[in-house]
Amino acid sequence: MEILVATLVAFLALHSLIYAVQNLFNLKQAYGYVEAVFGQADAPFYPRSMMPPIRQPALLWAALAFIIAAEFAAGIALAAGAIQMFLASGGSPADFVAATEWALIGCGIALLIWFGLFLTIGAALFQMWQTQLGQGAMGDAFRNGMFTGLVMLILLILPTV
Repeated sequence: MEILVATLVAFLALHSLIYAVQNLFNLKQAYGYVEAVFGQADAPFYPRSMMPPIRQPALLWAALAFIIAAEFAAGIALAAGAIQMFLASGGSPADFVAATEWALIGCGIALLIWFGLFLTIGAALFQMWQTQLGQGAMGDAFRNGMFTGLVMLILLILPTV
C-alpha cells in the first residue's frame, strides 16, 4: 500500500511539473489565456462584475508568473514527498506517515492553484465561467483539484489505517 500511495504522489508531482513546463513552452498562449480571463473577454451573461477588468501587461505577466511558479512549487514539494515516501516504505508505519509531510504541502499548494486560483479567482471573481475557454479550464481545474484532494485525503487517513 505504501508504494501505491507514494506512486500516486509521484504522479501528482509529474502532473504539476508538466503543467508548469507546458505553460513555459506555450508562454504566448498562456499569457493570452490570462489576458482573456483577467480582461473578462466575452462576458454575455454577467456583463458587469464586482472586479473590474485587468488589462495592464505587467499585472498579467505577474499573474502568469505566479501561476507557473505555484505549479513548479507544487510539483517540487510533491516530488520531495514522493521520494521521502519511497525511502520510508517498508519501515515503520510512523516513519512512513512522517514522510508524507512534503506530499501534503504539495497537495495543499496544488489545491490552492486549482481551487483558489482557477475556480475562485478565475471563475467566480473574473467570471471565466461565461466563456467556452473558461468553462474548459474550470472543468480541468475541478478534475485536477478532485484528484489532488483524493490523494491528500488518502495521505491524511494513513495514520488511522
